Amino acid sequence: MSTNSLQAVAGAIARQKMIDASTIRPDTTLEELGVSSLDVTTIAFELEEEFNLSIPNEALDGLTTVADVVTRLNGLLDER
Repeated sequence: MSTNSLQAVAGAIARQKMIDASTIRPDTTLEELGVSSLDVTTIAFELEEEFNLSIPNEALDGLTTVADVVTRLNGLLDER
């Protein structure tokens, strides 16, 4: 798992939910963090800007943990 990707995802979640990014671990579920489907979309927009890539809506399906988001992000980065 890329440290940069993990930091970016944790930072985006922290800003969206107004929590401390250092409390976000890869195995933390999005539900535990109070992340809604609307939050996921907003977080995806932020990651698109940060990494200059397009995240298709279907890439947001089935995300359960922070690690899932990082893995999906890394996969999209590898594809470009």
